Amino acid sequence: MNNAFTIEPDHIVSNTYIEGQKYSDKVRNAVRYGYLYRKEAEKYEDGSIHACLSEVPDVLLWLAKLIVTGAVWDVIKAVVKKLYSAFMQQGKRFDEETEAILKEEANLKVFYEMVVEFYEHRLSVSEEQLKYIREEIIADYSGNEAGKIFEKEKREPTIEEYKRIYREAVLHAAELLRKRKV
Repeated sequence: MNNAFTIEPDHIVSNTYIEGQKYSDKVRNAVRYGYLYRKEAEKYEDGSIHACLSEVPDVLLWLAKLIVTGAVWDVIKAVVKKLYSAFMQQGKRFDEETEAILKEEANLKVFYEMVVEFYEHRLSVSEEQLKYIREEIIADYSGNEAGKIFEKEKREPTIEEYKRIYREAVLHAAELLRKRKV
């Protein structure tokens, strides 16, 4: 389904939501690790659970793209209010987390702040939460790389390939989670 909504609050020229757009890895990572996995890490501070989250909802990627490209908070609020209204008129439904972000300003504000923090490399999380997010980045990266080998060569990676993938995954996580120099 390819729904398009153009949202034009008085103080923005145009923002168009089209389902299924392409988004950068930076935007995907800001939502996946900076928001979704961070929320999981906050829920289970003791490390008692490790979730495997599904793909990020398209509307959250679109919203994160607006955020990281510099849309200010007041613009984000106005855009989301109009977009959510349009979705409700069409009877569109979302998962509980996405619905809460689109519907409630307090949840939208948390989403906004967490996406900005991750994107700007200034996460304010505990060491345990950071460890959890790092593990999830490593797991996602490793799974994706092993999947590429299987897709291309129709076989499982060798031990040596697993070692290489793991080393790359650790470096990838370190890069995503590096602190911004002040």
